Amino acid sequence: IRIDVHDWGLPMAQDKYAAVPLDLREDKGFNRIYKLVDRFEYVNLGKNGKKFSLIKYLSNDIGSALPTLSPTDQAERMPPDTPILVRNFEPGDEEAIARLIYQNYGYSYVKEAFYYPRKIREYQGEKLFSVVAVDALRDEIVGHFALIMMPDSNIAEIGVVVVNPLYKGMGIMNKMFDALMQRARELKLYALFGEAIMYHIFSQKSNATHDFSESALLLGRAPEEVTIENNELTQKPLRGSVLVAYKIFHYPTQQLTIPDLYKEIITQTYRLARMHVKAVTDKEAPKPEHVHLYYNYDPLMNVATIVIDHYGRHFKHKLQLMLEQLKARHCDMLYAEISLNDNPHIDKIVKILNKNGFFYAGVLYLKHKNQDYLCLQNKHTTQVSRKNLVCYSDFCRDLLNFIVHDEQRIKGTKKER
Repeated sequence: IRIDVHDWGLPMAQDKYAAVPLDLREDKGFNRIYKLVDRFEYVNLGKNGKKFSLIKYLSNDIGSALPTLSPTDQAERMPPDTPILVRNFEPGDEEAIARLIYQNYGYSYVKEAFYYPRKIREYQGEKLFSVVAVDALRDEIVGHFALIMMPDSNIAEIGVVVVNPLYKGMGIMNKMFDALMQRARELKLYALFGEAIMYHIFSQKSNATHDFSESALLLGRAPEEVTIENNELTQKPLRGSVLVAYKIFHYPTQQLTIPDLYKEIITQTYRLARMHVKAVTDKEAPKPEHVHLYYNYDPLMNVATIVIDHYGRHFKHKLQLMLEQLKARHCDMLYAEISLNDNPHIDKIVKILNKNGFFYAGVLYLKHKNQDYLCLQNKHTTQVSRKNLVCYSDFCRDLLNFIVHDEQRIKGTKKER
């Protein structure tokens, strides 16, 4: 007889299964299972949960029994004076982090690596720098926040913030946020940025509290599968949007070329960040011999980003080929990131992208090679929710209004005012 138990419950580290049987004289946990079966197997299926297989060789007839379900007690919130310790990641924390992801998102979280405790541990100190919040009385990890390093720039994304539902409302996220800010300074990062899901307004408030400056609004960035505990706006299968905000620690000198079409909103964005930039007024320059653009496709998010460093020969043709490749992948959203640093043909690039359906998204500071990029976006789906576009700040509302009108302009449906 073989029994496969496939569940979407709390994640579990592979080494916990591999470490048993520790002592077959023990009659509990996995040791008890090993004593009762001939083979016991475990497989981590990532976002598809996990599977245990129990195999028993029998010579007798097999009967059947129906399982009985025991009622579960309704959990209550922990006392607000519960002592909480915030510290850096330590080996052994990884399984608790995966479980926190599950408690908050089920199996809908887009960063699938965080359902694999082994990957969480392996990424630490290179791709990832985590802090955790610990209930000092129970010695239990109840919160997680991380710096996710960018591969081609000295900046990091703040993300993967989760708190045990029993401990929410106790200021744990802000305590971890402060610890991350300190860690970023120790690592001498130029900047941090966060992508606040717009139907989770608390993230926007938290970023504003820590002096982050909003710079871009990416429509449809979050896939429709994402759900958040006790959030009604995530219950409909529609893509969500994110508000990008930055905290600048050090800003390298750049010769910015700002496109005339978006000069006013871009200038307002830099002013909001209290950055005095030097913009190039003379954009005339000889055409480069070779165009430099490439794209990144994210299959889990079903979005793609085209990165354009500079204009060059056969730009239109190469861009068109790239767009056809991405449309064949049926991407829900396309984003174009155009270098603002010493890019004299930026007006021409923007005009070509506008004709291909791209409209304004915002500015991404130090996004690649420690340089700023203009971001445009193109919707290839009708499944982008408008009800989920919840703004906390005045600038967010101004930015959203500008984006809506620019999209209408691109589609030729903007009414005369």
